[in-house]
Amino acid sequence: MIDLPFDDLTDPIRLADWLELYALTSPDHNSSRGDLDGALRRAALAELEDDEAIEVKIMEVFDELEERMRITQMAYPFEMDHPGVLALKSTWEYFPTYVFCLCLSYLPIRETKGPRLFERVSCLAAGGYLQGEAVGFGFPRKELPSAFSDAVTELCGRIGEGMRYKNQLALDRQDDTLDLVAWKDFVDGRPSKVLMFGQCGAGQNWTQKLGELDPKQFWDQWMHESLVSPIPVKSFFSPYRIQPERWEFYARKAGILFDRCRIAFCAQKKMGDYSEIIAWVTDFLMRSMQ
Repeated sequence: MIDLPFDDLTDPIRLADWLELYALTSPDHNSSRGDLDGALRRAALAELEDDEAIEVKIMEVFDELEERMRITQMAYPFEMDHPGVLALKSTWEYFPTYVFCLCLSYLPIRETKGPRLFERVSCLAAGGYLQGEAVGFGFPRKELPSAFSDAVTELCGRIGEGMRYKNQLALDRQDDTLDLVAWKDFVDGRPSKVLMFGQCGAGQNWTQKLGELDPKQFWDQWMHESLVSPIPVKSFFSPYRIQPERWEFYARKAGILFDRCRIAFCAQKKMGDYSEIIAWVTDFLMRSMQ
């Protein structure tokens, strides 16, 4: 069974994550108010020492679940046909983006494959949001050349401006905090369009990365020709759900902030190969149930 999030047993977001994972891994593929009530009582929380405090916490958790359902829409893998019961709609493989982000954010990351796959999912979300194209730039690269200079030059060719890498013999980088680029072309293919530069934060320290990426600085430093289109929109992608009271604070640093629900909603608009992501989630769930 999935363990409670003992890093913070009073956070409705973390407890909502637990209920979703409980529904994914339980034999009947659902979880309930009773499951959460029993788990909290077994944890013997000093902060939730009476029935009223536990009931208030459970209400907060289900309010959070209903909000996820509202904003993620068809990309949300769960439903509540009965009050107080969260049930998997069908097989979770139909909702790989949401389930992947849920699993990735629940436990500390102990390997590198998950974050790399998250960059791929974020590309799908960025392309879906703009209804345009997106390419991963983070190192190690899959779509673009491994060498930084070659990757910049090919990126310029794809977006149709910047010409090529600006030669700087004394400087060497891997990705310079840029993880993805998305854009929406016109039929004429000319410059003067929407560009978006994005950074991904898959780990628990994602808030420390919010101010790292500067799209204009990146362009001025590495592109041979000056920008024709408006300055690329800054964006940040995280597999976590973010507390409402902190959203505006983080968003001002992030630019366009994509949390788990936004990523799942936008990614469903783009076709992609989810086989590696499904395999990663399958392995995660198997290990979690041992």
